[in-house]
Amino acid sequence: MDKSILVFGTIFAAFMAGIFSLFALINNKEQKVSEFRQAWIDGLRGDISGLIASIFYISYYHSTQHANNPPNPKDIESSHKRYVEACTSLLLRINAQDPDLKIRDINQTFLDSLNNIQNAFNAYNYSGAANLTKDLIDSSKPLLKAEWERVKAGEKTYKRTKVFAWVLSISGLALASVFLFANYKVVGEISIQQLKFNSMPQTTVVELQ
Repeated sequence: MDKSILVFGTIFAAFMAGIFSLFALINNKEQKVSEFRQAWIDGLRGDISGLIASIFYISYYHSTQHANNPPNPKDIESSHKRYVEACTSLLLRINAQDPDLKIRDINQTFLDSLNNIQNAFNAYNYSGAANLTKDLIDSSKPLLKAEWERVKAGEKTYKRTKVFAWVLSISGLALASVFLFANYKVVGEISIQQLKFNSMPQTTVVELQ
């Protein structure tokens, strides 16, 4: 019976080691995804701040020009380039068809705010575009919060794996406890029977000559 415990323990330990190695592999992959998502959030903040800064600079520049001092495109070339880069990056970052309906609505509100800014900017209404940046900031807050909540909660696969790991661990401990208890009970019964047998009076057989 001791051998059966040893065999069971070896097989069970190997099984649990294999399962948790798989969990570690999945969690490492999901951790990388979370790191990429965090970098995405940082990049989104950078694009929003860069867009707003370029719009305000261009708006200020045009407000200081007059007939005797016409604007020179070279003066705002770098800001205009930053504006175009930020707009393009934001459009590529935000998924208007996110499978999560709540996130999709948040994303669409943000994209609508960005579209309003672009329309004003393309109409050379730079001060109007600058005023609309407040709406962009307001619409970016729930977006950034939602993405941050995703990072904190972890990816779906990670969450499912964590739950499964707990279930498997508890089940494994329960199974091991049941096996050990059953084995202990059987061993105990055998020991009792052995003691009873040993306590029985011994019969001496006398051989007749």
